[in-house]
Amino acid sequence: MAKSSSSIPLMVPYFVLSVLLSCSGLALAQDSGQESDPEVTTTANDREVEQIAESKGPGTVVTLDLGARFNAETDFDTAVGEIETRQYGADLGFLIPIDDRARLLLKVGVELTDYDITPPAGAAGTTAGTVGTQFDTVIEYGFDGLYTRAIDRERSFFVGGGIGFAGEGGASDALVWNALGGFMFQVNPKLQLGIGVGVFSQIEDDVRIVPLPQVSYTIDEYWSIRTEGPGARLNYKWSDELSMGIQARFNGQSFRIDDDNTLVPDGAVNTTGVPVSYYIDFNGGDSSRVSLFAEVGVTLAGNMEILNSAGNTVVDEDIDPSVFVGAGLKISF
Repeated sequence: MAKSSSSIPLMVPYFVLSVLLSCSGLALAQDSGQESDPEVTTTANDREVEQIAESKGPGTVVTLDLGARFNAETDFDTAVGEIETRQYGADLGFLIPIDDRARLLLKVGVELTDYDITPPAGAAGTTAGTVGTQFDTVIEYGFDGLYTRAIDRERSFFVGGGIGFAGEGGASDALVWNALGGFMFQVNPKLQLGIGVGVFSQIEDDVRIVPLPQVSYTIDEYWSIRTEGPGARLNYKWSDELSMGIQARFNGQSFRIDDDNTLVPDGAVNTTGVPVSYYIDFNGGDSSRVSLFAEVGVTLAGNMEILNSAGNTVVDEDIDPSVFVGAGLKISF
């Protein structure tokens, strides 16, 4: 979870993309035994990526990410209540070299989300406040994989996907899945470009298709710009151990409502938002197996859609901007 790409390992469906796609450049790290420029082929704050790309032989890198994020109280746009969330997660990753040109990333994870939603006094009817006040802890399990391969020194491709469960503790029929793929081209030693697309299921709703542009540009020895999943970051390398910067990403969550909800039994919730944050990433140096991450920011363009068990929208509420803080710890083995 110390990875700078996100503050919590939400396996389904969006946070995981930041880690998965950051590894897509690994396929360019080696080509027929030739070494490459680590500034181009690695992501500065993903230690497992650096270890594999710089390795001279086979070896699997295992990582454990732990993290938490607190979203401060804010209002629904139409004053039907207030919302606050707390999220805790862990995931275990395996970055496996297949041969000189191919890499396989496997990740399994779990995340808990506690919603604290308070409707106005005397509120009645079916609103985000009255439905959400009955939410129990949302549990998400997921398994994701990504395969990357170099075609030659300049070109590579990636393909992957995942499957998982996302619902309140007693919910059933809460299967979620995602699939993604794309192509990357190394323009020069400092610039890598590409395009990809991700398809993500939403419970009781249409799939969401998200374009995944791939950009990695090393401006100089200190500054770099890169996309990470459905987002982007401007990074400043303060030292070999410390980096910081600004990042923004599209974020979403889909989960099944338990059948004991009196207003929307066995329904579904789909949420979206755009967290924008300032982050600090400390990795402890080349020999360190531990890295730390912290961020503070604001979530913009928040929205919550609630659907009944027939797939019909019963609530569609915008959410006012909210402040959040996150922290994480990553251990590599």
